[in-house]
Amino acid sequence: MNRKRREARAELVRQYLETITSDDQRLVCFLLMQGLEAEEICKRLKISRERYDLIVAETAVEMRNFGLAPEDWPEDEEVDEPCP
Repeated sequence: MNRKRREARAELVRQYLETITSDDQRLVCFLLMQGLEAEEICKRLKISRERYDLIVAETAVEMRNFGLAPEDWPEDEEVDEPCP
């Protein structure tokens, strides 16, 4: 992904993160980005696996609706700038 597209995606992610109102959802996202596994997240946040799965599913739908689906941002597109 070229620089302009990465910057555009990063801006969309920032905008999406500002829309999250649930502390549980925000913390699950943060811990996932830190590389924690589902079981560890559930343990740390003291939530059930069912609650965790619901949060992840809701987040995935919201991100797709926000334009952040992986297929909306393919990695192997040609870059705008030629390589030296």
